[in-house]
Amino acid sequence: MAAAITARDALDQILSKYRAAIDVGEYQPFVWPHRALGPYLLIFYLVLPPSQSPVVHYARYPLFALIIYLSISAIHDCRSPGVTLGYGIGLLNTWTILWSATLIIFNDARRDYKRIERQERLDDAPDVQGLVENIQGNTSALDGSTTDGLKLLHPVGELPEPEPSVTDNLAPRLQSPEVFAAQDPIPSSSQEIYTWQSLPNDLFHRLDFVLDLVTNFRGLRWTHQGPGTYPPPQHIRETLTNPETPASLHPNKYPSYRTLFITNLQSFVLCALTLDTLKYVTSLDPYFLAQGQNTPSPFPVAHTVRLTLSLLFTFASLLNIFLLAPLVLACTFGPRLLGPHASTWLYPPLFGPLSSIAEQGLAGLWGGWWHQIFRYAFEAAGDYVGGKLLRLPKKSIPGGIVRVFVAFFCSGMLHGCASYTVLGDTKPISGSFLFFALQPVGIVAQRALSIYLKQKGYREAIPPWMRKTGNVLVVVLWCRLTGPLIADEFAACGIWLYEPLPVSLIKGLRGEGWWRWGGEWVRWYSGDRWWRSGLVFLGG
Repeated sequence: MAAAITARDALDQILSKYRAAIDVGEYQPFVWPHRALGPYLLIFYLVLPPSQSPVVHYARYPLFALIIYLSISAIHDCRSPGVTLGYGIGLLNTWTILWSATLIIFNDARRDYKRIERQERLDDAPDVQGLVENIQGNTSALDGSTTDGLKLLHPVGELPEPEPSVTDNLAPRLQSPEVFAAQDPIPSSSQEIYTWQSLPNDLFHRLDFVLDLVTNFRGLRWTHQGPGTYPPPQHIRETLTNPETPASLHPNKYPSYRTLFITNLQSFVLCALTLDTLKYVTSLDPYFLAQGQNTPSPFPVAHTVRLTLSLLFTFASLLNIFLLAPLVLACTFGPRLLGPHASTWLYPPLFGPLSSIAEQGLAGLWGGWWHQIFRYAFEAAGDYVGGKLLRLPKKSIPGGIVRVFVAFFCSGMLHGCASYTVLGDTKPISGSFLFFALQPVGIVAQRALSIYLKQKGYREAIPPWMRKTGNVLVVVLWCRLTGPLIADEFAACGIWLYEPLPVSLIKGLRGEGWWRWGGEWVRWYSGDRWWRSGLVFLGG
């Protein structure tokens, strides 16, 4: 293998493999919208008018079967020359199955899910009694919970005791860095009240409701709001409980739009500089150019350096993408264009505090620090298997173990299918899937050891700083042991061949060109039937 191989050479190898596979009919291009019907079917079902009809209720089962068929068909048949797009074929189609199951099989979103919405109360025609009747049974006093399943998050500085299972999505922690302590603007109208809105009758209202539900994976302002998020502001919580309380009388501390913009812009710029540096550094090692893990590395202690760079690249890439949401949606479009969708409390940090690792070890790594985007769906699957199928109490040790194993099984399937749909030399089962399948083993083992030490009275004899140090060491050693499974898979996929930024300062200063994006991004594909024609995305 030539030591001087470049990223362009590696991308050309993938493109040649793609063209050869298409020419012989081994694979098909991923054509939009023909190969992306699953999410649209889910939206179509959810947006149907509210109905008590058993036909509508039971139609979700054949619909879900159709979504499974379409998604598996796309995973099996379709490929892309773009490394991130190829990865996305497996990831997004598997997620479509899992998210559809969460909303219409494990739960009944049309019947049970509610969203916080603002309403105007007219002075000349108050209907407080009707509103109270609508809200009663849906919310309780401010004791941290609602009967719809939303637990209000803990106040600043207070953390809940760690649960036996990291799959308990109803015990979230409020992450409140000091930079988010600025006072949020409070609605000026004293006539504003907030209610739990179920599936609306009005079509356009219902469409907004459903699109928010389907795309809001963390459940912000929904009854299934997950951990690591801001609770509804106090003036919203109190009007939910008591609709006669004017919203303007209850100030709260949340990020102002100015604070949200400055904080996320600073993080975005830092992330961009980090990605530019990582892109240059990793281009020196053929391992990151999809040339295999046995290639010589320019770095000493190659395995450790490669694992560390993979973690940093993954972290920075995810953070850089998701920082765009508050910058664009909340701070650029703002409430004038997006209304309540631009509220600052709907844009909490993506990652939790690193202190979660020191406090809870492996459980804190996955349940506190790492992003929780997919968590609700993973937990819903665990609750369905552990609770509905096996009838195991959630707080019991067997119930907790089953739930955490099912959750990581789903995560392994998600990432394994993503590896399967790229054109690199990947090992979806023994790589990505095995990595996630092993995580609950470490979590349960560490938890069992902690319980044993506590029962024997040894835990209290260990100073808190030593326990925290031990947790960090366990995480580092466990990641060093299992991390290469996922790091090698990412490298084999060619994920790190993607250009994260349109402009590179380092490449520009080295005379290799400032602009990094280019080539053909999309083209029209004509299939043998009109419905098989559409757009094929090539970039990425």
